[in-house]
Amino acid sequence: MTQAEALSPREPSATPQVSAPPRPARAAFPLLAALGVGLAAHLLTRSTGAGVNLALLSALFAGIAVWGTVRRGAVPTPEGLTLLGVAVAFGVGFTLRGVPSGLVFLNSVAMVTALLLGAAFLRFPGLSALGVGGMLGSAVTGGLRLVYGPLALLERFPWARVRPARGAGVTRALVGVLLTVPVLLVFGSLLGRADQGFGQMVSHLLDWRLDGLFRDGVTWLWWAALAGGLLYPAVMSLRPSVVPDVRVPPRLGLVETGLPLGALSALFVAFVVTQLPYFLSGSALPEGLTFATYIRQGFGELMTVAFLTLSVLLGAFAVTRPDVRAGLPYRLLNLAVLLPLALVILSAANRWRLYTLAYGLSETRVLGAAFLIWVVLTLAWLARGLWRADVRRFAFPALLAGFVTLLGTTAIDPADLIARVNVHRQVAGVTNELRTTTQHASVWELLRLGAGSVPVIALNLDVLTRGQAAGVRQNVIDTLHDRHDAAPGLREWNLAEARAHALVRTLPPRSANIDRPSE
Repeated sequence: MTQAEALSPREPSATPQVSAPPRPARAAFPLLAALGVGLAAHLLTRSTGAGVNLALLSALFAGIAVWGTVRRGAVPTPEGLTLLGVAVAFGVGFTLRGVPSGLVFLNSVAMVTALLLGAAFLRFPGLSALGVGGMLGSAVTGGLRLVYGPLALLERFPWARVRPARGAGVTRALVGVLLTVPVLLVFGSLLGRADQGFGQMVSHLLDWRLDGLFRDGVTWLWWAALAGGLLYPAVMSLRPSVVPDVRVPPRLGLVETGLPLGALSALFVAFVVTQLPYFLSGSALPEGLTFATYIRQGFGELMTVAFLTLSVLLGAFAVTRPDVRAGLPYRLLNLAVLLPLALVILSAANRWRLYTLAYGLSETRVLGAAFLIWVVLTLAWLARGLWRADVRRFAFPALLAGFVTLLGTTAIDPADLIARVNVHRQVAGVTNELRTTTQHASVWELLRLGAGSVPVIALNLDVLTRGQAAGVRQNVIDTLHDRHDAAPGLREWNLAEARAHALVRTLPPRSANIDRPSE
């Protein structure tokens, strides 16, 4: 290199360009839709309970999500439409049934989960082939988007277009009015509170109830933020999940996974052998154990065993090499675990049967039966996938089976079913080798089941309160009047509540005595 070349100016060296991650296009529709859904949610739920408003809200959100997807030129996926339809079905369940509190909680969680996953995969196919890990990652992403989704809608809103055009007098005046109103509200309220005379003067012009206005505004914004978190994945996000799909190549062979699975199978076989005398006898119990210990605790523990076995089989499949999975020895090993597990589940079902014969139904027993049904369906579907050495389509059907089980449990009206079964056992004097005395249904336990149990209570009030302390019957009548005298409003209308209200009106009037016997 010559001295002239060394002293001559050179082109700056090219610096490596780091490409920014893609971002959603700016759009006004998502934020405006979230504000609209939030306003509708506030108006439908303000100072009222749950009922037809939840069905309307779920249907409104599903409709706007689908409409927003179509506006973007995308075709809604069958999986997304199915989950949004499931969410609407749960909303309808809140309209038709008055279920116990435990089932209310489970239905609420299921409804939110269906909305989150349905919105996330409304524009992105592949949910039906997603694994358990991917399904959990998508659910976690949906929860995170409830937090940052509304902020993303605000940031991607085309704010540059929101400015008055030059010369547009009406538009400029409207902007001025919108900016003037909050100034007058805030300062007028403060000055009115500072001087009573001034406050009375302006009170003739405006009603300065800023506390209610502030509360309504905060509630509206909360609903709008929730709607924005649900709408963001449906109409704006670029992928259904932010959790990276990290797949570790399976390395274990038949020996590594076969030993723990074989030991588990042997453990199940040993347990089943010890249970055969009690199962074959029909109603015998192990010596020294009561029903509360043998049945209640045993049923829950056996259901936990079944659920954990499902997780173990899925985990073993994930870390086993594909060539080993497809081999007959590995498939027979899975079968050796599932067959004795089926007998373990049968033992759990037998314990549920014994407990029901002895004590009738309760909310816990109905939910336990529902969980038992879901476990059986899920394990049967898993067995099919393990035998075919392909469990890629396991998670989505298992999730749908859970939703269908909850919807079916809601449809049978568990509060009414529990009340009818227990009252029938008392009226008919049902006895068996597990119960030598007639069962007496607790009217207070039935009242805790909710509006669904009111028809049975009202029709069998004399039977339920016979032989109890004086005043208990009137106390029950007063409790029914307290809960169901008021007709459900239009927004919170519920079929079970409407029936309870109609029946309570036929009961004797409430007592004038305020002091009531303890429940």
